[in-house]
Amino acid sequence: MKQIRLILLAAAVLTLGAAWAQDLSPALPSGYVNASELLPLPEFIPGAGALYIDPANAPVGPWLSYGNDGKLVEVLFMVPVSQMTEGANWDDLAAGTFEELGISTLDHVDITFNPGHAGMAEAHYHFRLALIDHESQQAALSE
Repeated sequence: MKQIRLILLAAAVLTLGAAWAQDLSPALPSGYVNASELLPLPEFIPGAGALYIDPANAPVGPWLSYGNDGKLVEVLFMVPVSQMTEGANWDDLAAGTFEELGISTLDHVDITFNPGHAGMAEAHYHFRLALIDHESQQAALSE
């Protein structure tokens, strides 16, 4: 019986996770919009979360990734392979953003290759600066 209650509680929590957009914490910096307003994407992308960006910073970022509980999970940068190969530099990315969001520590950094997707069609790397541990990160970014 206890297991059934836990399963029902977990299902309720996951269902309530759909209300993430109303409880963004910390609050979005000025100018940031959900990526779904700019690209043909859902408001919450399993594995990536609810992505927000200031259109002036697209496509590199920073992208703010909020989890299914409405809390900031990671700060994401999408760096094109072609520009890396050409020796491009990206100085002072996200200047002031971390302070504005109250971010003072990171848990870990994930760097993953992506062959391309809506919003960044060319091959690129995701640099994901995670604010929470890996297991919690994965859970927060799932539906």
